Amino acid sequence: MLSDPRLHDLIRRQALGFLTRFQERPHMGRVFASHQKWLLAHIALKIYFEKGFILSARFFEKIEELGVASRNTADSFLKELEAYNIVQQISCEDRRSRPLVPSELTLTTVAGWLLNHLQTLDDFDGGTRLATFHADPIGVLAKMHPIIADAFLVTPELLQQPAIFKPFIWLNNGNVVIDWMIANTVPTVAGTAEVPTAIISIQTMAETFHLSRTHLTRKLLEAEQMGTIGWQGVRGRSVLWVSNDFRMAYARAQTTKLSIMDHAWHQAGLAEV
Repeated sequence: MLSDPRLHDLIRRQALGFLTRFQERPHMGRVFASHQKWLLAHIALKIYFEKGFILSARFFEKIEELGVASRNTADSFLKELEAYNIVQQISCEDRRSRPLVPSELTLTTVAGWLLNHLQTLDDFDGGTRLATFHADPIGVLAKMHPIIADAFLVTPELLQQPAIFKPFIWLNNGNVVIDWMIANTVPTVAGTAEVPTAIISIQTMAETFHLSRTHLTRKLLEAEQMGTIGWQGVRGRSVLWVSNDFRMAYARAQTTKLSIMDHAWHQAGLAEV
């Protein structure tokens, strides 16, 4: 995929799909839009699809095993999911266990996330995954997700984001800010050192993602000092560019995910349907 001449166009289209889903359900999107929460969410979903429910004890055990977060952070994450009705408690005989399950809307949203990736895979190789997916979206998700999550959680490139993303990794909505910059890149010749975007206003970016303008400006300045981004003229009043290294790091991360999903598709037997 990395050698495909359509690489950046297809990855940019995928980033646009991520943004569309974020804008449709921003409350849900914000919960998963930092890298740590993204990992926590995949662990919780993996447990659900394997066990039929999520027990906090099992979740904490897995978090500790992987070293993804502290127990307090994991506990706060589950409480946040409940507060936004992303997961709901179900009844059981032992009230102390408090099993949780994702809401129907949550599963539909995650299925949409998977759909976005399957669309990109079909675009790359002319496949027909979407037809199988649309016949049973949640069923396909249930078969694929545990395989995908297992691979995500042992892939260094996905567990630890590239250093070039460092200014945004712990930023609220940091993942989406990165998606937004890529989605707004202007098609250019491969290898262009400074890839222009359609972004000018920092204020608009801050408002779009409910971020403090001061905090966002500080992170953008940090990225600028790394040579990751810059402005063609006055900062915040001219076109923002991203470095080709930034665009390639994003593309490598996405194609790593896509390769995992393609493997999961075949491992789950869906290619034979």
